Amino acid sequence: MNPFFRIIEILILVVLPLLFLYLRSNWPKKVINVNVIILPLIWYVFYAPLHELGHILGCFIVGLEIKDYQLFAHFWEGNFGFAFVDIKDGYGENMNSFVILILPYVLDLISIVIGYYLLSRYKIINSFLFGLVFLLFNIRPLYDLVDNFIGYFLNHSDFVLASRIVGSLVIFTFVIISIIIGITLILLLLKRYKQYPST
Repeated sequence: MNPFFRIIEILILVVLPLLFLYLRSNWPKKVINVNVIILPLIWYVFYAPLHELGHILGCFIVGLEIKDYQLFAHFWEGNFGFAFVDIKDGYGENMNSFVILILPYVLDLISIVIGYYLLSRYKIINSFLFGLVFLLFNIRPLYDLVDNFIGYFLNHSDFVLASRIVGSLVIFTFVIISIIIGITLILLLLKRYKQYPST
C-alpha cells in the first residue's frame, strides 16, 4: 500500500478513535496529549509481532515446521513494516495453510470481544492503562482486519490465499462480520465512556 494511504489509514483507525475517546473524557488535557502521542507508538511496535504470533500459533496447531520468522520490523535497518512467518514446505492451497493464515484474524475477533468485556466490566481509572487496553484489545485487531481486507483487493494479504482455499464468500462473510462487530463494540465503548471518569 502507498505509504501516504497507510498513514491516512493509521490516523483514521488508530489515532482518531483514541483521540475521540480521550477528548470526551474528564482526564487532564496534558495527560491526554501524552497518551495520544505515546499509545500509537506502542501500537506500531507491537502490531506486527502480535499478528505474526497468531501465524506461529497456527503452525503449532497444525504441526507444521517454521522455517524462518521475523516478529519485529528491523527499524535499525530502515525497515518499518515488514514481519513474516515462513513455513518449511511453504504455503499451499490446503486446510493446514488456511488455519495458519486465518488464525490471527480469529484471534482479532476474540480480542475485540475480550477488550469490550474488560472495559465494560472493570472501571480503569488510570488514563494510560485504560487507553492501552482499548488500543491493544480493540483498536489493534480492528486495524488488522481492515488493513488486510483492503490488502486483499491489492493482492497483498493473507486473505488472498485463504480465499483460494475456502472461497471468497466465506472470507468476505467472516471479515465483514468481524469488522461490524469490532466497530459496533468500539462505538459502544466510546458512548459508555463519555465524561469518564466522573468528576
